[in-house]
Amino acid sequence: MKRVYIEILEWDKSLVTEALENGVDAFFTNSQEIEDKILQLAKVDVYRNGNWPEHIRFFNLDSKEAEIAASKVPGNIELIIQTNDPSGWTIIPYENLIAVRENIFAVVSTVENAVEAIGILEKGVTGVYVCECDADEKIAILKKVKKTKASIKLTAGEIVSVEKIGLGDRVCIDTISNMKNGEGMLVGDYSNGMVLVNSESLENPYVASRPFRVNAGALHCYVMTPNNRTKYLADLRSGDEVLIVNSKGECFTSVIGRIKQEIRPMLRIVVKGVAKEFSVVLQNAETIRVVTPNGDSKSVVALQPGDKIVIFEEEGGRHFGHKITETILEK
Repeated sequence: MKRVYIEILEWDKSLVTEALENGVDAFFTNSQEIEDKILQLAKVDVYRNGNWPEHIRFFNLDSKEAEIAASKVPGNIELIIQTNDPSGWTIIPYENLIAVRENIFAVVSTVENAVEAIGILEKGVTGVYVCECDADEKIAILKKVKKTKASIKLTAGEIVSVEKIGLGDRVCIDTISNMKNGEGMLVGDYSNGMVLVNSESLENPYVASRPFRVNAGALHCYVMTPNNRTKYLADLRSGDEVLIVNSKGECFTSVIGRIKQEIRPMLRIVVKGVAKEFSVVLQNAETIRVVTPNGDSKSVVALQPGDKIVIFEEEGGRHFGHKITETILEK
């Protein structure tokens, strides 16, 4: 989900309250008094001029030289960028930076500006910094950006085999969000080949539905998290963020409320993708389902060779969850 930062230079309680209710990520101000008042209403990030944290840097992009300088700033730094190129270029500098680094924030003052920024190169900026507009426009931008779903490219894979492999440690991920049939998480034995595992959102005769849960697989598996990163299921903890994805590739971020790790019988499912074969180890149970290309889902115990399911593939590998391009062999 895209992030939204709102600048507030004069106290406006109704603006702050509505922004909090609609998921604002942080406020920026030049006043200690305003900072104190915001923090009395909710626990939220508030940054004050002259006391910016080390991970945030404002950057005036007014030339090609400035663009090159911005591209060399470490990727963990959030760059809040104002484009002031006298030649009138605004989109191309963002495109160039988005292609080489993460954590790009666009300064915007209208809904149109915000929509444009979050759609650049399909991927869009990481978020927007909203300023120089009235309270109504700030809330309109916030709502529009937060309702715009990010996306990830998915394809159809073909089941090659389903094999019982005995007992293993299985991880359930309970989130703070309800999911629907056709929504779940991308999980795989390898970081560059994953299967879309359905949420436990369907009613069934065995157990009550748990629409907030994904029975995600064996503890060694990777799961996709926000910002195109992955984590091992074994490393997940309450409070971590995970990516919820549907069959179209539309996704949003949720937060883990609880992890359940238990010993259960397991299946190894081998899938043929567009470029290669890969696998995922999931629990051997009727209630575990994978998403199909038509937006429905199918139980793992009913899978047969030739069945089509939704998958994610990419080249390269991962280093501590970050995508890298180097020779990596996983088998």
